Amino acid sequence: MPGESTLVPQRKHLNAGDVLFRQNQPVLAFYPLRTGGIKMEYESSLGWRQVTGFALPGDTVGLEPNDVRTFSMSAIALQASDCCVVSVEAAKASMADSAVQAATQAMLRRDALRQHELLVAIGSMKAAQRLAMLLLDLAAEHRRRGIDGGEVMLAMTRVDIASYLGLTLETVSRLLSRFASVGLITVRHRLLHIVDPAGLAEVHADPDRITLRGPAPEQNRFASF
Repeated sequence: MPGESTLVPQRKHLNAGDVLFRQNQPVLAFYPLRTGGIKMEYESSLGWRQVTGFALPGDTVGLEPNDVRTFSMSAIALQASDCCVVSVEAAKASMADSAVQAATQAMLRRDALRQHELLVAIGSMKAAQRLAMLLLDLAAEHRRRGIDGGEVMLAMTRVDIASYLGLTLETVSRLLSRFASVGLITVRHRLLHIVDPAGLAEVHADPDRITLRGPAPEQNRFASF
């Protein structure tokens, strides 16, 4: 966030699986993420859970619209992560800076748009479209951070991806294999490379397009993660 240095934030380190904050806890601070990855998870009153988003370095975790007093979901580290801890009081004081205020509002608008797109995807898109949408979105977020070349570091697991997209683990695994077999992507451990972004966009627009593609060259075989 612009102006972050004027807030003199504390630092916090998380290991994979550590909880940064839990749903319904009081909002006492915000957490600009410096390294690693964090997933946002919602738990219903009936006890079922769903991943609702992923935070990457440069994102601020814990920002809630309308100045709510408790977190609407939990934040859990996907891998070793480092973040700053900015108290609510310090953050509110910094809002006098128009640049900080504009950046915060832009962040909230972007998060709201991504949540809206997810709801539309789950409600109307086929499985292949949902996965293509996620991969294209992650690639766009990497580019926004100055990381280009079509490579995406997947901090999340296939289980997290399935929860986020409202799919089964088996469906996500099958689609990743299919995307790789037709030359759209390659995956080595957690490093995913989008080989054919235009082709992936075609699948996002029309999931049946993937059936029109032939097998990929041998070097594009899928390696699970």
